[in-house]
Amino acid sequence: MRIEKDKVYTFKLTNADEVVAKVVDIDDGTYVLSNPLSAVPTEKGIQLIFTIFTGNPKENITINKSAVAMICQTREEVCDHY
Repeated sequence: MRIEKDKVYTFKLTNADEVVAKVVDIDDGTYVLSNPLSAVPTEKGIQLIFTIFTGNPKENITINKSAVAMICQTREEVCDHY
């Protein structure tokens, strides 16, 4: 699968966290993500919460590619709530 800028993807990290975010830039070793949200299971189903609680939510974050175990297209109903 080819990762494209300005599209929303689901990232499964090596620590088992699942993050939904828009990819805004890609280089050899990192992804730059906009508005990353973590998927957490609750009694009401999957909820999306802030991935970083103390960071500025208006700024992009950078994640090392080595921290990513899997990437897939995000389900349409999740994108609708993103």
